[in-house]
Amino acid sequence: MKNKNLKIRIIGSPGSGKTYISNFLSKELNIKTTDLDNIFWNTSSTGNRIKNDYINRESRLNLILLNNSWIIDGVYINSWTFSTFSEADYILVIKTNKWTQYYRLFKRFFIRKFTNYRPKETLKDFKNLISWTFQYQIDLDNFIYTNSYSNKIIIIKTYKDLNYFLKLLN
Repeated sequence: MKNKNLKIRIIGSPGSGKTYISNFLSKELNIKTTDLDNIFWNTSSTGNRIKNDYINRESRLNLILLNNSWIIDGVYINSWTFSTFSEADYILVIKTNKWTQYYRLFKRFFIRKFTNYRPKETLKDFKNLISWTFQYQIDLDNFIYTNSYSNKIIIIKTYKDLNYFLKLLN
């Protein structure tokens, strides 16, 4: 399946499956995908993560938005990403069961902790991520129900929902 001029923004909590769904749709629709973490963070040669400055993030994101088609995924719901929501044809909100999310985050922590993944994650990082994820769920729900994009939002909870979305595009 190939879709010209299709712009999809994927949002959800850490561990919800954003990257998986983004990559799946990228293959199905033959559209390039971008993970906003790769724009937000600059991973130095030492493996440390440093935030890119606002101007750098915004200019890199604007170059992507100039394309006729794109899939952009990430947790970010703030001023530097607002254009991704207004430009998107569809906003997929990934709402995975919280226990599934926590399992995935725990698994990801161990993989990153005990492999050559850079930057190394600490137990403190993991605890902070879990706390942040809890608050993010509240922020995400507020975003879903209090914005002007409601006509673009599709909530994805299961594979059935994802398949429904693909059928919608045909």
